Formats: sequence, C-alpha cells, structure tokens
Amino acid sequence: MSNLTKNNTKSFIIHPILFSVYPIIFIFSQNIHLLPLTEIFLPTIIMIVLTSATLFILGKKIKNKNKIALSISLLVIVFFSYGHVYNILNESEFEDSEITRHRYLLIPFIITAVLGTSYFLKSKKIFNNATTIANGISVSVIVIISINIAGDVSNGNFFGNPEAVRNETWFGFGVPQENLIKDVFSNSIEKNLVQNEMKTNEDLPDVYYIILDEYPNNQSLKKFYGFDNNEFLISLEDSGFYVVENSLSNYPMTIQSLSSSLNMEYLNMLTKDADIDSQNYRLLNELLSDNIVMEKFSSSGYEIINMGSLWGPNGEFKNATTNLCEFKEINFDSLIRELLEKSMISYFYERHFEQLRRDQITCEFNEFSNLSTNNDQPKFVFVHILLPHPPYIFGPNGEHVTPGNSLNSEPWNERVAHVNQIKFLNKNFLEKIIPELLSSKNKPIIILQGDTGGGHSINWEEPTNEMVFERLANLNVIYFPDSDYEDLYEDMTPVNTFRVIFNKFLNENYELHDDRNFWSVGDKPYNYKDVSEILN
Repeated sequence: MSNLTKNNTKSFIIHPILFSVYPIIFIFSQNIHLLPLTEIFLPTIIMIVLTSATLFILGKKIKNKNKIALSISLLVIVFFSYGHVYNILNESEFEDSEITRHRYLLIPFIITAVLGTSYFLKSKKIFNNATTIANGISVSVIVIISINIAGDVSNGNFFGNPEAVRNETWFGFGVPQENLIKDVFSNSIEKNLVQNEMKTNEDLPDVYYIILDEYPNNQSLKKFYGFDNNEFLISLEDSGFYVVENSLSNYPMTIQSLSSSLNMEYLNMLTKDADIDSQNYRLLNELLSDNIVMEKFSSSGYEIINMGSLWGPNGEFKNATTNLCEFKEINFDSLIRELLEKSMISYFYERHFEQLRRDQITCEFNEFSNLSTNNDQPKFVFVHILLPHPPYIFGPNGEHVTPGNSLNSEPWNERVAHVNQIKFLNKNFLEKIIPELLSSKNKPIIILQGDTGGGHSINWEEPTNEMVFERLANLNVIYFPDSDYEDLYEDMTPVNTFRVIFNKFLNENYELHDDRNFWSVGDKPYNYKDVSEILN
C-alpha cells in the first residue's frame, strides 16, 4: 500500500501555476484596448516564480504534492476573487449594507482559505482525481480567456494595433506638424490662419488651464446634489472672473473632452475615419498627447508646463518641457494596480492609493505659488486636479476621509461626499490659489473648467435626459487680465475656449464652432451621438 501511495502522489501538476496567472490574463483581457501587452510580463513572471518556489519548498516537507498544489490553488482563487465579489456586492442592492464593508466581507474569505487549506493538508486522501479535475479546469479557463483575447486581436481591439497606428498616421500622427494642422482643419482659410506665425509680444500673458475633474455647474449642483455653489461663483466674479452660466461639456469622458478642447475641434472631425465600434483608445491618447493648443503656445515662445497629468502611450505631452506632481502610479493604467485592487489586500492598497492621491493634490496646490512667481518667459500651464472626482478622500475643510466612512454619524452618501470635495476645492482656490495667481506681475488668463459634470447612478447605455444633463453640465469659469469678456457667452462649450483666447490675445481669426454636445459609452469611444437638442 505504501508503494501505491508513493506512486499515486506523483501526479502531473499544472493547475497552481495556471490559476496563479489567470487573474493577470483575465484583467488584461478586460483592458486589452488600454494596456500594452508588456504589462502582463512582470506580474506573470512573479506569479510563476512564487508559485513554483512554494511548490518546491513545501514539497521538501510534505511528500504528497497534490495536497500542496490544491492548497496553493485554493489560496490563489480566494485571494484574487475577493475584489470581484466586493465590486459585485457594491454594485447591487446590498451596496449600503454592512456586509459590503471589508471588515465583514474578509471574514468568510479568510475562513474558506484556512479551513480549505487545513482540509487538504490534514486529509489522508491522495487527491489524484481532484488534481486531474483542477488541471482540467485551469487549462479550460486559460484556453477560454485566450480565445477571447484572440477575438479582440483579430478585430483590432487591442492597444498598439498596427492598423490603428497606420490610421493614426493618416490622421496626422507620425507626420510633420504642419501637415497635422492641414488635416485637422478643413476650412481652407482657417488652414492658412493656423500656419501663420504668431506675433511676438513681450507682454504675452501666462495661461492656466485648470481641469477640475467632474466638477458640475451650479444648475446641476442645485438639482442633483442639493448644493448651491453661488457663494463661490460670486466670489470669483468679484475677483474679475466670467462665469459661463449654462456651460456643458462637449463629451462625457475625460479623454474625449480634453482631446476636443485641446485641439479646438469636435472628435467626429478628428477621428472621422476611425471604426465606430473600436475599443482602442490609442488614437485619443495620441490626440491628447500631441495636441494643437500646446503646439501653438510652444511655437509662440511659451514654456509648456504640465501638472498632475500623463497622457498618451508614452505617458507624456509631446510639447511639455516641465512635468510637475506626476505621481505616475496614479496616472498610468496599470495591470499590477488593478490586480492588487482585486485581491484580499485591496483594502490596504486602496488606503495607500488614496494617500498618494492626497499627496498629489497637495503637491499641485503648493506648486501654484512657485509658478506665479516665475516670470522668466510666458507659460502655458495645464493642471489636472483629480477632484471632486472619487475616491472621496477629503472633507470640506481638508479632513482625511476614508471612502465609505462619513465624518459624522450620517450614513455614507456619495453625493454629499462629492459636494464636500467641491467645498475643499473652493476653499483652496478662494483662499490661496486665486490670490496667488492674480498677484502675478503679469496677470494671467485662468480657465477653471470641469472636464465633465458628475457621474452618479448613470446608465451609460440608455441614459435618461437628466442623466445626460448631469454628466455634461460642467463648471466653466474664465479670467481675462483686461476684464473684457465681450467674446464670451453663457452657452459656450470647451471646444471654443482656445479659439476665443487665440483670437483675442494672439491675433488669430478662428471661426467659433456651433456649440454641440455628444454622448458615447466607454467601450465605443468613437461612436458619438449628438444629444444637443435634448439639452436645450
């Protein structure tokens, strides 16, 4: 019997390694249009080495390797399935229940891991059949996910698609900038105007384009959040700002909104030959990274400064000469970050990530004072502040908040938390940032703009009119040093922002676009539906 046992324990074992790499391949498959293939290499190598080393080391002490392998597979499955279960519960009718909190949800996962491992290790069974079944299941799931990836690749829906790169060259990327300008603007008169060299002027104003992520306009705040932001807006008006009362974003997603505003053009013109069913974001990333506005300011002698934002396949703005408060772990789409967020240590990683976010925002607030005193040459400063966008990590006075835990005894409410971060922003801008910028020797142009409005409880596939309004109703406040706002109007959208500025301050003659608004969903970023009529 002992010889039989000895022979039976020598089963072919592959499932721990396949189960350990499956979460990596799965996350990659879900984000294949956002992540380059190279993202899977490091975590895959780490998981294979860790799993193999654990099998080898424990195999020295426990003769039945089936037991070790099944224990490892169980621990891997429990460890990496936790985040998925957590997300499912928080998107269900149980989202406000105590069972969705980490402190309670971790309990059954820990119990399952401990009891399951104890069972495998203490049992007198050989587990040959269980090993065969586990091998079969692990191979099957890897094959299935590989077929899904192959389908996306065959359809061109993957990051770095060579066909997409060829299309991007067609759209202008990879060709000289003067040709890009010809492609972007269709009007022949406008083509000539864009290529004219900007007039030099030693008194050119600094320009601050400050994006406040998901900051709604006051109509939306009153209607959907029960908050009147009038005190903040009046204070800005008293400081000389112009408030675009009926501002609406042109697009519902950050990358679309900024690609449009920083290229002064609608995306249906910039991406007119893109497949409307494509999920590949590379073209939008390139449009944003190599945008016309920064190019024009650069060619006019401006220093281009980027603060708190990274875009494009290489994580950079092509024309930016200085990058401040980058915090690359926050800005990059990272498979490792996603993997950790789906694991049983997600609670601790979330706290780490939230502190990084706080540090980045604090860094941005502090950098304004340095920028306002630097007058060596005119500068265009692009600032992306990830507030009031979640996670909700600040109270109204800058208190550190853990998402899900209110500052008072009231139940957690994300709309209230959104407003609290708006109050925190308002306080910093009114008390510190705006006075610092306006105290500059050469008063700047300042644009405070929400990339979009809020995004709570939105059905992206079938939004109601109110959902569309809530998402697109954004803050838009502008300061001109001469206080002449004749060219601004109450319904102006971001696509016209820099057309007005270039006309007024850099002697251009751009025609303003009709102000239009579009809707699309995340997995079809080039399929735009004009929703302008339902907003008027």
